[in-house]
Amino acid sequence: MNFRSAWIAAIVVGMAVFAKSQELVLTNPLDADRGQEVVEVPLAQVLGHLHLTAAQAGSLAAYDAGSGERVPDQIYSSKPDAPADLLLLLVHLPAHGKLRVRLRVAPDAPALQTLVFGREAPERKDDFAWENQQVAYRIYGPALQATGEITSGIDVWSKRIPNFVIDSFYKRDAEGARTHNPALSYHIDNGQGLDSYLVGLTRGCGGTAVFAGGKLIVSKNYTTLRILANGPIRFSAQAEYAPWDANGVSVTESKRITLDAGTHMNRIDSTYTFDGAGTLDLAAGIAVHEGATAEFPVDGSVASVWDTPQLASAGRIATGLVAAPAQEAKTVAAAGHALMVFTRRSGESFSYLAGSGWSKADMPTAADWDAYLKRELRKMDHPVEVSWKKN
Repeated sequence: MNFRSAWIAAIVVGMAVFAKSQELVLTNPLDADRGQEVVEVPLAQVLGHLHLTAAQAGSLAAYDAGSGERVPDQIYSSKPDAPADLLLLLVHLPAHGKLRVRLRVAPDAPALQTLVFGREAPERKDDFAWENQQVAYRIYGPALQATGEITSGIDVWSKRIPNFVIDSFYKRDAEGARTHNPALSYHIDNGQGLDSYLVGLTRGCGGTAVFAGGKLIVSKNYTTLRILANGPIRFSAQAEYAPWDANGVSVTESKRITLDAGTHMNRIDSTYTFDGAGTLDLAAGIAVHEGATAEFPVDGSVASVWDTPQLASAGRIATGLVAAPAQEAKTVAAAGHALMVFTRRSGESFSYLAGSGWSKADMPTAADWDAYLKRELRKMDHPVEVSWKKN
């Protein structure tokens, strides 16, 4: 080995040793188990502590410093069309628990199991569906709108964990239509789950609208949609909605939907743009179907519906909204929905969680669902603490 080769090798080894001398410490400040949760760590912080370049970020792998087991991770961009700026880690932290994570460049590390998934479904015009192991959702595009099926609400599919169902549901439903066999419809529970949630013209599970005069003024189907991230532990997509008239004000919406592994809740970031008005009241809603009940367990921060499916045999479908106090939302029951109302100027975003559960899966009662939503709020108010230490 010549001097130059030896010098390069020494630098590489030195960098590896330095990387191993730094541990990322994740701490749960709560006196309650957090379950599975995706924690965000600024990528610049990671690269700085490990003395790595941005080019090496894609080869990072995370490991539990105690057990040596792989910690699911993902490099992610928090802004569309921008370089990655976050390292995501999927962790389970018990009450007041800590996890020491070692990070190293490992380009040959085995691929991680994909725990989230989303795609357009040409089997049914341009449905767009996404899921993790707990829940599944979909929204509707322009091709479906052209057939007269118009809604910007969010649909819910009920399923039993931990299976993915998007591909199998659409395949089964198409075969049922081809063979004229209604038993194959995804509206029938085949043991995996079913679609028994009626969106119609409602906001479904977390759709948005302008709220004025006690009414919801809504858009049509999304016009364009693109996937921003598709796993292994975070799915994200951006949907755009064409202008519509809200009492004489032309408004448009850009909506980013994010679903992590291990949760029932989508994070939705919505931005409305409009002219001719200082502010508008903008609502996120969950439909309240006949026979359902709506509650607001935490005023301004949690809305909960214990809803009725289309088939009585399908049990109950739980839907909910959660918003941080900093979002300054108001909660109200109106226009057949449980609503969170955000007052915003043009271009000012609002963020909230919207999700669902099923009585035939892991949310057997309304009390279980309300408790889950309140835990999500508590976790939001007390995020995982991130620190570094040397071995």
